[in-house]
Amino acid sequence: MKEVEGLSFHQDGGVATITLNRPDKLNAITFKMVHGIVDYVQECGIDDSVRVIVITGAGRAFSSGDDIVGGMGEPPRGFISDVGITTNYGPHHALVKTLLGTPKPIVAAINGRCHGAGWVTSLACDFRVIRSDALIGDIRASKAIFSAQGVPIMLPRLIGQSRSMDILINARVLDATEAERVGIVVRVWSPETYEAELAKFVADLANGPTRTYAAWKLAINRSLLMELDAYTDYERRLTGVVKKTEDASEGRLAFKEKRKPVFKGR
Repeated sequence: MKEVEGLSFHQDGGVATITLNRPDKLNAITFKMVHGIVDYVQECGIDDSVRVIVITGAGRAFSSGDDIVGGMGEPPRGFISDVGITTNYGPHHALVKTLLGTPKPIVAAINGRCHGAGWVTSLACDFRVIRSDALIGDIRASKAIFSAQGVPIMLPRLIGQSRSMDILINARVLDATEAERVGIVVRVWSPETYEAELAKFVADLANGPTRTYAAWKLAINRSLLMELDAYTDYERRLTGVVKKTEDASEGRLAFKEKRKPVFKGR
């Protein structure tokens, strides 16, 4: 695998691990990292030696989300984020679609805070397992950000519409126990046992009937994958509207100034 700034890749037997590797930035995600994850996952998807893929974070976070402060880097050529209908849905759409459609089990191993694009990445994985002291949730509404990146179509399928409204609109952050209770994560392990339990969970997947797993995964995700492109057109039109509001400008400014935003509803 080629080296990608901000990521590390390691394969041990049938287990391929992609690590978001900017611990000093809480693994804030750049465009290079998004493209890198897509490339790694696609290559693992066609490599018979890989039986399961793990995505995790270095240090004390899974990921704080897109690197709003430091910058995402150069956007992909031809991608305009405010456009509605287009043939270029952008790198985050490609990331979600790749994770949903790759015929191997993909595990999000959530070792710390998980927000923004990290949250998006985890929701597109097949399994979310979490350390008991980690926190997860979508905090973007509190900053008047609607950069949903597929969350409003994925999350209700996991936990229902009402709970999704509560988490997304109220910008709720959940601890590991509540995340398991509502159905976002499937396993919670203590810091003391996390590494051993994760290794066993992943090993069981790696030693299973990979192609049967692929059939289950693709069958479960079929309706979502069929709907995703049309949904993204609609989401991007909404994003373009929200970005032009006064509240969105205030949210971005407050974030940079590290203060609580004052919203006026316009």
